[in-house]
Amino acid sequence: MMAEIQNGSGDRKGGMALVTVMCTLLLLSSILAVLVMATGTHMKIAGNYVDQEKAFFVAEAGLERAGQYIANGGTVPGTMCGAIGDGTYVATIISGASITDSWHAVGGQININPNNTPNNEFVVTLQDGSQITRDTLTEDYGGFIGQATLVHIKPKGSGNQNGLYVDAQPYDLENKNSYDILSNYMSVSIYNDNVNTNGKAMGKWWISLAAAEADIIVNGVGSGSGNIGQARVQFSMISVGTVRGQVKVVMRETIKQKTWAKYAMWMNNNNGIYFKAGEKFYGSVYSTEELTFQGDPEFFAECKSAATTYGGSTNACNFHMGFARGVSNETMAKVSFSNLYKKASIRLEGLTYLNFNTTNILVSNSRAGWTNMAIGCDTTSVIYVQTATGGSASTRTGDVYVAGVLDGRITIAAERDFVITNHILYAVDSKTNLMSDDALGLIAKRDIVIATNCPNDLKIYAHMMATGLYDTNSSTDGSFGYAGYSTGAPRGTLTVHGGVVQDDRGAVGQFNSGTGQLLHGFNKNYTYDTRFENDPPPEYPPLSDQLQFGTWRER
Repeated sequence: MMAEIQNGSGDRKGGMALVTVMCTLLLLSSILAVLVMATGTHMKIAGNYVDQEKAFFVAEAGLERAGQYIANGGTVPGTMCGAIGDGTYVATIISGASITDSWHAVGGQININPNNTPNNEFVVTLQDGSQITRDTLTEDYGGFIGQATLVHIKPKGSGNQNGLYVDAQPYDLENKNSYDILSNYMSVSIYNDNVNTNGKAMGKWWISLAAAEADIIVNGVGSGSGNIGQARVQFSMISVGTVRGQVKVVMRETIKQKTWAKYAMWMNNNNGIYFKAGEKFYGSVYSTEELTFQGDPEFFAECKSAATTYGGSTNACNFHMGFARGVSNETMAKVSFSNLYKKASIRLEGLTYLNFNTTNILVSNSRAGWTNMAIGCDTTSVIYVQTATGGSASTRTGDVYVAGVLDGRITIAAERDFVITNHILYAVDSKTNLMSDDALGLIAKRDIVIATNCPNDLKIYAHMMATGLYDTNSSTDGSFGYAGYSTGAPRGTLTVHGGVVQDDRGAVGQFNSGTGQLLHGFNKNYTYDTRFENDPPPEYPPLSDQLQFGTWRER
């Protein structure tokens, strides 16, 4: 009996339905995979964007730390690195007004120390913030090949080197100068040209480099447009922030460390001396003690006192930027005479006479055997006169007698007193011509005194500091004043164009507090040389905790 064969059309229909379902599921799976992939890509992009934002803030934090490093008196050039949150930063500080005014392609090789001079300068900052210095280059050092962000070099020795090229043109290196080469795209090789069979470096050390988007800075003065006088106290900073491979680079340029020349008048002890009717002050004024007022003096910049009270009346006073009381105490204790000594190109011992004769200074100093020795104003920026430790007592003290007409920019430091014997003027009057490039700073370790034999209506163009650091136990050291302020006939008007910083405010005259009439000494006509806010006399002492920030850039 034959088995019955049944109709298979139902099974075929079921199979077709299954295939349809499987195809639909496969299509949905493909769509889902694409969606998952797209979502993952978008999440990755979003993650990268977040990391870029984080890297930016890490780089900004690096700039903040670099700024604090400068404010604390850190050595420049300098590099610091660290970790913040998920990222790391490397921040570099260089001297000079600008990094980006002119970027260059820099390459070639430099003999690091051609004459084996022990006081050469050499620092290479690597991308991780670590450094290779001249002390690294021992006979056992094997050299380095890799990436760097900063090369600082002062080869010393004699003559020039011509192995460096900037924008494919030869660039002479004078061995007396220091050079900073800054780039985020720089490869360097440090090697010795004579390594013996024992692996000892016996020859001279060289650095070969190739850098793109580089800036080259000579003696702290970059290719940027900073002014001449302030160049040594301008800085630029660059900070690189990295978070999980995402990198941001930010820069601050034309950072200036404010100096004591910002003050029209500063005193620790005011000694009850009045700011009186008709006086005008265009720069900052500060006193630790209370200030005393009479009449209508006018203050165009900040006026502040650490005292919470004041003397006299302020009813007629005009404070354009307010009168702040109870502010934090300030001090001249950190003014460094040792730094001024190091920066001085002329150093003398004992009693010294300086007469400015326009472009020359006529110097008399018996210990040096000089009588009206002519020194060009363009050959020196800092003169330092120290107290001698031996010899004749009559010429031992570091006192400076000064007068004349100056055509140049000079800071003079005296380890005891300045005595002003006649007018001190500029060749180009900075009161009437703000383009004048003449500037004088007088920094005394004790006092600045106007001699009794000076002419009437005396004029002094200078910024002056009487620090009182000669004897810190003295309560009267550190003053600017006229030796005959309380005797004799009135001497007319004392004109000071610049500024006066003193520990113990000295008097230049006496007047009738009821009538305002001058009795002895000088009336005051003090005006601030507004150029000194941004362009002080050379190497002027910095205010360690005050910075003025310039241009911000992101690269």
